[in-house]
Formats: sequence, structure tokens, C-alpha cells
Amino acid sequence: MGIKIKKLKFKLSIFTGKSISFILKIFLKSSAGALPGKVAMSIYPDILKEVDQRCKRKVLITGTNGKTTTNNLLVHIVKGKYTRTLSNLRGANMPQGLVSAFINDLEEVYDWGIFEVDEGSFKRVVRDLKPDYVVITNFFRDQLDRYGEIEKAFQDIYESLEPLDTTLILNADDPLVSNFKKLGKKNIFYGVLENQFCDSNQNVVETNFCPGCNEHLDYSYFNYGQLGGYSCARCGFENPERKYEITDIQYQGENYRFVLNTDQNLKDFEFKYGGIYNAYNCCAATSAALEMGMDLDTVTRRIESFEYKLGRMENFVINEKNVKVVLVKNPISLGEVLKILAMDDSKKSLLMILNDNPADGADVSWIWDAEIENVHQAKNLKNIHFTGRRPYDMALRFKYAGISTENFHIHENMDLALDEILYEDVETIYILPTYTALFHLRELLNARIEGKGRTISYFREFLKKI
Repeated sequence: MGIKIKKLKFKLSIFTGKSISFILKIFLKSSAGALPGKVAMSIYPDILKEVDQRCKRKVLITGTNGKTTTNNLLVHIVKGKYTRTLSNLRGANMPQGLVSAFINDLEEVYDWGIFEVDEGSFKRVVRDLKPDYVVITNFFRDQLDRYGEIEKAFQDIYESLEPLDTTLILNADDPLVSNFKKLGKKNIFYGVLENQFCDSNQNVVETNFCPGCNEHLDYSYFNYGQLGGYSCARCGFENPERKYEITDIQYQGENYRFVLNTDQNLKDFEFKYGGIYNAYNCCAATSAALEMGMDLDTVTRRIESFEYKLGRMENFVINEKNVKVVLVKNPISLGEVLKILAMDDSKKSLLMILNDNPADGADVSWIWDAEIENVHQAKNLKNIHFTGRRPYDMALRFKYAGISTENFHIHENMDLALDEILYEDVETIYILPTYTALFHLRELLNARIEGKGRTISYFREFLKKI
């Protein structure tokens, strides 16, 4: 292809992508997270190579859980020094999502490109985008109909990393992730030490076997899932030495206090968002930022000022109630979020939203592996509502967890479910949606805050019919 034709196709792809993004944002109030990039890539398939050339240095974040939070945290930290940072902050983590981010924030040059990447898209992305750092968070079963078992996701990423000249920032507490050390890259390990929230037993563990010799692993503690302190009696496989680790976790009010222990310093800091999984997200982002050359004071200051807006313990205030929205998408994330709900003593109700669209995973059998039984520990829980495309499946799972059906409410319309739960006599409402439900839910909540009622919902339903 001649140079002039390549330039013409590139400009056409940007123009078309920007036009679609404008229409989506203005008329559908959409974040335009994927479609503009998808159309632009159909016109100019090498557009990710253009992103690679314009970013001086690049970080990719992959794994099952925590990608979006770690990505947003890291970008928030890095923007404290580098304003020219490109990232897919809206959670669209397939190639088209990265391209959409580029189209929506078009610059000639960026100091950093920081992107979360879907596990199934990692091989495609690194074909064009060459990272200086790769952060790997964890591997859990997630959307089995899309990804297969976690061993396949591990193997795909492992093979993709083999030819790359990159530094790996690895979760030392996940045996599968720490096993990437076999690649012989420069490895930086992070983790969370034993703390007051640890368990000695864990019902949902994705792998019990040593990645080195397939012997049963011995665990001294579990933080969640298979993350914890492990060792193999046969071959000696164990947690590698962490360069960055979080210790002394305290829960105060609605905030968590941690101590970050680096190889040179100890630093106290506070994070607004609960859950041990968020301690891991903080540690991953902090480790990456320090390796990228940020100073420790800036890193901790930026973490403490972080505000999350994308359905990861996102807070709304409606009808003088605290509405907390938390994305759940696999057994581990659902079980951990229900643990957080159990720690909240306020008078509350719960709305579960289960969808089975392709982006959620059409197979909803994962709800049977989640520790729904954690709800038994929740105090002052008044009602449990169910909606989405598969409300009856989720209600049945809660019933088989031994939870009384007396206060179950099943709705086939999300709008009507909100109408009911938002007027209940409670202080706090927890809403736990799956992935595709999250975006619709946020629109409905924001429309209520702005006094628009169901306007957006009706408009969207109208467009679906034409």
C-alpha cells in the first residue's frame, strides 16, 4: 500500500471514528467505548501500530479481576506528573476499545500509554503494541464460554509474552501468576501479607495444584480465592520474594488503611474502597508506578485522592439513601462483594442484576460456584430484589444458599426494580450488576439524579425497535 493511500485511510478512519463517537455521546449518552474503534479498525487495521509509535512508553494490565481499577488507579497516579497519558479508562479492553480511547483523546505524542487488556485479546494487542511493562493481576474462572479454563488463558498470555522485551509486574500470591517467572524476564513481585481478614480455609479455589510439579499446594492462609501464602512440599515452589507488599490492613469507618512496604520504605496510606481485592489493586498500581519512576510520596498522595466512577463500589445518593454499585462477573468477585456487604451494619436492601449477553458470558452456571452463603452474615438486610435477563436463575441460587425467600422480589424490568427499591425504608442499597447491565443501570441512576426519570431508558428502547 502506498504511503499516500495509507495516510488517507488513517485519516478517514479517525474522521469516521470521531463522527460515530460524537453521535453516540450526544444522542445516546454513551461512552463510545468500542464502536468507534471497531469501525476505524475496519478502515485502517494497523491503527494500533500508530498508537504504539505515538506512545513513548507503554504499560499493559491484564488478568481476570482488578484490571479496570488497577488501570484507573495507575493512570491517576501517573497523571500527577505526566498529563499526556493515553488510556482506555472506561473499561473497554479489547483492541477496538484501545483504538476508541485513541480516537477520543487524539494527540501526536504521549509520554505514557497505559491500557487494560482483555485476557482473550492480549495476543492480538501485543502483535502491534509493544509494552515496556506488563502487569498481571490474577487468574480466575470467568466467562468459560469465551475464555475456557484458566489454564488456557495462562498459556495464551505466556506464549504472547515469550518474544517480548518487557518487565513483568506479577502478583506473587497467585501461583499461576508467579509462575510467569519461568519466562526469565525481569520480574517484579507484589502481594498482600497475612492480615486480620485472611481465612485458613477457602471454598472457592481455582487451583490447588503446584504449577511446577502438579503436587497439592499447602496454604498457610488465604486472602481470597487461591491468593495467599502457598508452598509445595515436593518441589519447593512458593511465593516469590515480594518487592512491594501491603501489611497491617485496618478497616476504619468506610475506609481501609494499609502499610505499603517497599524494599526501602514503609508508608501508611488510606483507600476509600473496601475489599481485600482492592488492597491487591492498590499494590499492583503502586508497584507499577514506582517501577515507572514515580516517587513514593506522590504515589500515596494520588491513591488517597482517587475517586472511582465506573461501578466498582461507586456511590450515588438518591432519595437520601447511599446507593452502592459494584460490578460482579465471576464466582470470586461475587463472593468477595457479598463479604463487604456483610461488614456493613446499616439497614439495607440488595438488588442483583444478572444478564447473559455475549459480553457477560452466555453461561450463567458460575453463580453456583460463588459463595452466596456469605449473605447469611449480613445484618439488617431487609429485602433482596432480582432483575436482568436471568433473575429467576439468581433467585434460585439464593434460595439454595438457604436464604429465606420471604423477602425475595423478582422483576423483569430494571426500571421498575429501581422504582421499588429506591423508595424502601433503608439507609443503604447495594446493587450488584453483571457487565452489560452496569452501563444501563448507571444511565438509569444518573437520569434519576438529574430528574429525567426514565427518559433515556425509553429513548434507548425506542432505538432498539427501529
